[in-house]
Amino acid sequence: MTKIKNNTATSVLACTFINKIAIIFILLITACNQNIDLKLPTYEPKLVLEFYLEDKMPIRCLLQESVSYTASATPRLIENALVILSYEGTQDTLLNIPFFDENTEKLYNYTNPKIFQAQADVLYEVYVKDTEGREMRGQTRFITPVPIDSLVYRANAIDSISAGLIFTDPLSEANFYRLIAYEERADFKIENSSDIQLRDIAFEGQQFSFFTGPNFARQDTIIGRLYHLTKEHYDFVESAQNARVANGNPFAQPADIRSNVSGGLGIFTSINFDEKRIIIPEAP
Repeated sequence: MTKIKNNTATSVLACTFINKIAIIFILLITACNQNIDLKLPTYEPKLVLEFYLEDKMPIRCLLQESVSYTASATPRLIENALVILSYEGTQDTLLNIPFFDENTEKLYNYTNPKIFQAQADVLYEVYVKDTEGREMRGQTRFITPVPIDSLVYRANAIDSISAGLIFTDPLSEANFYRLIAYEERADFKIENSSDIQLRDIAFEGQQFSFFTGPNFARQDTIIGRLYHLTKEHYDFVESAQNARVANGNPFAQPADIRSNVSGGLGIFTSINFDEKRIIIPEAP
């Protein structure tokens, strides 16, 4: 009888313990499912500008309005704004006419058909004012292009071809680059190019080579471009990429966009590059 009583007591204690665990588990689940109201500060939308000056190209830019982190809508295009490019006593007004670049797949909503002629050592300024009275300003200059020493190719055992772009970094201040290599074709998309962006901290004043993967074949025409970026352009692109990564990563440090314009966010900069092409011959 004593043995039976002990077993009964043990069963009662076990059931009591299990019941307590179940109650705690239910309470934890209930707590996890509670709605938490976060009192976030009111977000004030800002003008966002992307304006790249490129020699022998039309003048165009993208003007938008930023949205808060929690908003589901995409940035709103700004309509009917005043956008003026000024330099050396000249003022070029951009009209609110959309343009889609099929090669880069970029949308611009302000354009001027004038073919831009870049000038060294000239200060370029942009002024933007929207219908709400918000103003934005920015400045930039063209920097000297860095020449490509050579564009080469390398074939592997199965005749897949890698392209190599080689250049010498000027021994001066910090330099910033973007290198791309792609097959010349009518339906070219920038996303199909081999692409790298870097600064010269590891090879200052030395020769540097960048090789793509085996993305090319015999008889392809390969184009290599070496962009010499302004520091502001490099910082903007790098910070924008970091922000995209952090946006989908709960463990990432929040990233701020590093802009070079006042009165909003974005980039106003020059684009120049050196370019070489090479035709891959048939197999010997």
